[in-house]
Amino acid sequence: MEKWNEKCRFFNEKYACETLASENYLSCKECKFSSEYSHKILIIKLGALGDVLRTTPILEAIKEKYPDSIIYWMVEDSYGEGLNLLKNNPYIDKVLVYNMENVLRIQQEKFDILFSLETDTPGTLLANIVQADEKYGYYFNNGASSCYNREAEEYLETAFLTHVKLKNRKTYQELIFNSCNLPYKKQEIIFELSEEDKKFAEEFKKSNNLSAKDKILGINFGSGKRWPSKSWSNEKLVELIILLKDKYKIILLGGVEETERLKEIETMLKSKKISIIINNPKNTLCQFASIINLCDAIITTDSMALHLASSLKKNIVALFFSTPDWEIESYGRMKKLSSPLFKQHFFSNLKSEELSNSISAREVIEKL
Repeated sequence: MEKWNEKCRFFNEKYACETLASENYLSCKECKFSSEYSHKILIIKLGALGDVLRTTPILEAIKEKYPDSIIYWMVEDSYGEGLNLLKNNPYIDKVLVYNMENVLRIQQEKFDILFSLETDTPGTLLANIVQADEKYGYYFNNGASSCYNREAEEYLETAFLTHVKLKNRKTYQELIFNSCNLPYKKQEIIFELSEEDKKFAEEFKKSNNLSAKDKILGINFGSGKRWPSKSWSNEKLVELIILLKDKYKIILLGGVEETERLKEIETMLKSKKISIIINNPKNTLCQFASIINLCDAIITTDSMALHLASSLKKNIVALFFSTPDWEIESYGRMKKLSSPLFKQHFFSNLKSEELSNSISAREVIEKL
């Protein structure tokens, strides 16, 4: 019996191994469970999930450069969301969740190309143990982060040096493509809703009496606990809803970390005898995305909702308080509003009432 060809991919590894043992197939060409590939590629981009999502445009460029390649992607899987974000991606052959088993696995597997796109540990440490003929991006070098290729230096400096970040005018995608030595052509973010997610959205639509005639506006005000400086104020949000309530069916969007604020805003609106639709903050990331997909337009802070709305090709008004708007690719579907206090609070993680009130409801409506 012929030795199993190393240049094969298994669509069903368990079954392929059983088939090989039974000697029903003598070579890869005869085995219906395998196909030849030109390059075996590993991408290490663990998190944050918003950055994972806006890194997906490189997949199209990789497939254009290496059309017969297979692609593995290693991602963190907090609460199952990292896996859910990538599992339906048509370009990815295998999602490897960052855990001990898969760390051991990438030590033992041989890859043709590594794209290491974390600029700090543990991603750079992982890059050091990967066996690959070509490596792009970042690795761990005696306590510091270093670049495998010259093109990756710009993003590394932008990530770590504030004065460079302030001068930069390239989008995150441009910087990542350069790090990978891939041509940037404004490739889109790739995210696929499953049939289950779409069914969830239809049930949400039905239970909230939304019809095809309704003009639906999603509003996301949050920022998560890590970046309270990115958040818009409750008062400005309520003012906006009052001004738009007769024109749109409004869905207020938030995650678990926004639970208390969702209650506060709902109470403020009820005191004015206004009711709106609010998603369940315990929705999974994909359920959250499916609700965003119902909307005709999205108003959002610089958050996960922004990247999901962009991947779903929604019209967006994006509010920036402490982060640079130029790093976000608009794809011709986004209007940006940046706070006049932006530079004073550049990448601050402290909440400021003055900052969160520095963009008015009227300004948002003008962009909308």
